[in-house]
Amino acid sequence: RLCRFLGQDLGEEAVASVVRNASFASMRDNPMCNSVLLPSDIMDQTKGQFLRKGICGDWKNHFTVTQSETF
Repeated sequence: RLCRFLGQDLGEEAVASVVRNASFASMRDNPMCNSVLLPSDIMDQTKGQFLRKGICGDWKNHFTVTQSETF
């Protein structure tokens, strides 16, 4: 649909590549997407990965009760 909106035509291989590269697993492993290239004063990589599991609601396993009540 995006290609149609932009007036572009992509072949099946290109569409498959977009789908593959837009998957959570692919983005988690891609330095251009997973924030490993950010300076440490912006993103402290020692505190965990920016893209962890890709599971909706997983934040609840990492927040304290007080934090959960806030959000």
